Amino acid sequence: MNTSQSNKRTDPGTYIRFVEGSPKPKTRTWWVVTRDDDVHLGSIGWFGRWRKYAFWPKPNTVYEEICLRDIADFCVSQTTKHREASEAKKKQP
Repeated sequence: MNTSQSNKRTDPGTYIRFVEGSPKPKTRTWWVVTRDDDVHLGSIGWFGRWRKYAFWPKPNTVYEEICLRDIADFCVSQTTKHREASEAKKKQP
């Protein structure tokens, strides 16, 4: 995992942060990492069947309610942004 300064970081969490990965043609991905030591906890990406961003945790990771809420809020926020951008593209001539 490359967590260099060139990657955009979004820091809404208390214990975790979201590091943007390489963008895909239509969607984006993020790594979920610990704030203190950059341990990779899982990934967030587009889940087509649900038509929204979802979290894929690494095996044997455990989360408490604050981290779960931060992850859920991030997924909702990114799904909303994605849908708004898609709607704006449809309205362009």
